[in-house]
Amino acid sequence: MTVHRGDPRTVARHEALRSPLPAEELLEPVTTKWLRNRAGLFMRAASRPFALTFDLARYSEASGLAFHEHYVAQVYRGDAGNRLDVPLMAVNLALVPTREAADKVLAHESMHLRWPSYGHKRQAFAGAQNLLDKVGLDAS
Repeated sequence: MTVHRGDPRTVARHEALRSPLPAEELLEPVTTKWLRNRAGLFMRAASRPFALTFDLARYSEASGLAFHEHYVAQVYRGDAGNRLDVPLMAVNLALVPTREAADKVLAHESMHLRWPSYGHKRQAFAGAQNLLDKVGLDAS
């Protein structure tokens, strides 16, 4: 299941990301253990730590931001002028059914941590793909 409510260019750039996982693993289901291990690879690739949560209410409470039911993932760096030492990333497991989808989400949100000023521009997604490529090298 894919839920898209963003700008069509952003959606297309996100969907164009290529996971480095072997073809036989792309459609495997996601477990929290697998996702936490995978998140560690993205932290190293982006050189940016983050705390990962699947508790969307906790995320909203900690960030003060709504996590709407159609959101797949979101990262909170803290308020301007009061950044968190370790940003908080929330992932809605109900909307991340496969390992391929998880890789794309982790790359997308890690991109926002690594290059926050890029937003959803083309170069931001080039950076996200670079993170995926690095994760592929680290995992092999």
